[in-house]
Amino acid sequence: MTAEVSTARSIMQEKNPVFVSWIDFHGRSEGIARRLGIEEWADGGGSGPLPVRYARLWAATWKYLRRVKPTEVIVMQPPVVALLAVRAAVGRNVRICGDLHTGTFYDPKWKWSTRLVMKLLKAPNISIVTNDALAVKVRELGSEAVVLHDLIESYQPADELGPFEDPALETLTERSYVLVPITYSYDEPLEELAAATHRTPGVTWVFTGRAPASFVEQCDAANTVFPGFVSREEYLRLLAHANVLLAPTTEEDTMQRAGYEAMCAGKALVTSDTAVLREFFADAALTVPPQAARFASAVARAAEEQKHFESRMKDLKVRREQEQEEALARLTAWINQGKGN
Repeated sequence: MTAEVSTARSIMQEKNPVFVSWIDFHGRSEGIARRLGIEEWADGGGSGPLPVRYARLWAATWKYLRRVKPTEVIVMQPPVVALLAVRAAVGRNVRICGDLHTGTFYDPKWKWSTRLVMKLLKAPNISIVTNDALAVKVRELGSEAVVLHDLIESYQPADELGPFEDPALETLTERSYVLVPITYSYDEPLEELAAATHRTPGVTWVFTGRAPASFVEQCDAANTVFPGFVSREEYLRLLAHANVLLAPTTEEDTMQRAGYEAMCAGKALVTSDTAVLREFFADAALTVPPQAARFASAVARAAEEQKHFESRMKDLKVRREQEQEEALARLTAWINQGKGN
């Protein structure tokens, strides 16, 4: 930690900022809150139809913010409903920072609300984005932007994590495998990924999350593993034992959580050939078009040259951590503005 960040955080003790996320757990939200030394309130709204969950979350957000009386609120976006709930609860005298995930701009479910989000986050409010391209968009729409990638830390090595919770996954430690942490969302090339599993006989594919039956049926059954949703600890074991991580996207300005996790774990990475990903990972990762043949050949190469790419990733991590400290210092300075108001 730099002296600048340390000093800013000591001043922040006189403030009461909080982080609000309408999701049970998200590594980015948790990491930012933890590194800023502020409280995170995270709630997914339970089960049931989306309108019912949003109604519960609106009420719970109101109750929480009225109780803690924050001086600033950082709120994960999307959904815009969470931002509206925060504004309704705290009024105009509390500044808000929106942590804008790429879906704020590109997800078909939420891109209609981009201009509303930006209107709500004009000065003295502020926005956090994951890359320079999105920062340009935010500034054009009238909000100040801080570029902060997902938190870069150091994950535990495999020998410190213990055995898998699911004994069936222990066989993975005897194989070469690529871990593909995806959400089966609009910006993931699912058909290309499924086709790629048929092209790498020496590398097993492990897909986390709730895979649609149609996707499972397209994959090579003999060469794929679907552990489903796993605990955070189990996921870290899958990551620690993986030979390669694959972080695929079809969207130009999307930064991939799995890519950050590859950096945190010092893993070989294959990701999509977009400008923001090429710029961020440079020669520490293999970036290829989101096509089955290209994914398959890159995964095979990354597995074969695993040590080489791991070394490059570890070197890059040092540079990105310094950039991260500078961004955290900017956020801390924003929180401390208007002290005494």
